Amino acid sequence: MWNRGTAPAVVLAVTLIAAGCGDDTGSMTPGDPYAETIEAFRLGPLPAVPYPPDNLFNANRVALGRLLFFDPILGGESAPWVKSAAGMPGEFRGNDMACGTCHLPQFAFADGRRLGAGVSGGRMHAMDMGPDRLVPGPSLVTGNPVGTEPRNAPTILNTALAGAGSIEPSARGFLFLDGRAEGLEAVAKLPITSRDEMAGDAYGIPPGMPEHEFEPIIQDSVAARVRAISEYVVRFRQAFPAEVEAAPDITIDHIARAIAAFERELVTPGSRYDRFVMGDRDAFTSVEKRGFELFFGKALCGDCHSGPMLSDYTFRVQGVGDDYDSILPGFEGRNGEGGDFGRFHADPEAFAGRKYAFRVLTIRNVEVTGPYFHSGSAGTLREAVEFYNRGGLGQRDISTATLAAGGAVRDPSIRPLGLTADEIDAVVAFMKTTTAQVAPGFLGTELTEIPARVPSGLVPPSIESP
Repeated sequence: MWNRGTAPAVVLAVTLIAAGCGDDTGSMTPGDPYAETIEAFRLGPLPAVPYPPDNLFNANRVALGRLLFFDPILGGESAPWVKSAAGMPGEFRGNDMACGTCHLPQFAFADGRRLGAGVSGGRMHAMDMGPDRLVPGPSLVTGNPVGTEPRNAPTILNTALAGAGSIEPSARGFLFLDGRAEGLEAVAKLPITSRDEMAGDAYGIPPGMPEHEFEPIIQDSVAARVRAISEYVVRFRQAFPAEVEAAPDITIDHIARAIAAFERELVTPGSRYDRFVMGDRDAFTSVEKRGFELFFGKALCGDCHSGPMLSDYTFRVQGVGDDYDSILPGFEGRNGEGGDFGRFHADPEAFAGRKYAFRVLTIRNVEVTGPYFHSGSAGTLREAVEFYNRGGLGQRDISTATLAAGGAVRDPSIRPLGLTADEIDAVVAFMKTTTAQVAPGFLGTELTEIPARVPSGLVPPSIESP
């Protein structure tokens, strides 16, 4: 059982042992062929969750955040009055959007799609989720088409342990594929203001206007929706007793902190990988051990995937192709030209003249969180490893000339590796050892279950309409 009250001390102790600070650890046993690698790459079990000072663990806050996460009231076109004005029946589900619509437990808190569907995806049937959702679709408000999201929806699992340009977990770790948000509280505010993700055309944003200019307006509107629901007012008073006394006290910051509190508990300790680096060498098969050796050796994966989270949370230019035309012909992508410039979109000044850099992702739970890369262009783990094996020089990859035109140079670790088919299989087998279930915590199995009802009275994603 993962006890939140004692977890930091326990994990710290285990991490120190795994790093070689105790004489009884298997990792430092004389003759152990894996000890040097574990120490060199600073590997260890899942670390303790870092909590921000204004959002320490609070059981009521976590329970509230779970309800908000799965409540479509946060979606612009989900509201009953929006559907009514559009002449749609109340049970229409097509444009309903909750955070959990693109981050579903059954898809390891991702959605199993190459690109997120957002407001545009879905049908009348409530169970059409993940790859079954359809895009593009019309806005209920304007009738204008709402396109697919320009990026793959990454998992929420273990995002509480992201680093800020280092292997050390931080409460303000870099999140989103371009790192435009620092910390889960910042992440929770942004999708509700994005037209393609959750807002749709419910807020009257003129076409072509920069979305960030309307973020405060949309956020205030979402907070007003939540304040109007009496059950939420009671729950916010319980979750923020020193800050919320009545409905007017509820702000978008409270909503974001509650959602972040829930997401911060979605951690997956106890994988076979964790057991292995803690000294249990029998946790791996011979093939997985070979994959471990290759991953941190010939395959060069450890150049980016190191530390307890198997990521250094830096931004690297790899040259992964977008291949958007195979998903939606003519799709404009993130850059409006059928592609994606990565970190440049979030910080054009710092990355001026240097495009195509994306955040290094953890490989924890990677077996169940595909497709892979920013555009989901690799459908399987083997395809992802094959990209690295060819050094990013395939027909669908971004050419060296194209990278150079954007001021970018492919990361030196991305070069032909010469892995055999058997070696690729071994690397894939090793990566699968990081798979583990969410620790139940005080909510038990409810932490990863979609609630049957939410305070708004709307129907959560994947739950059948009454």
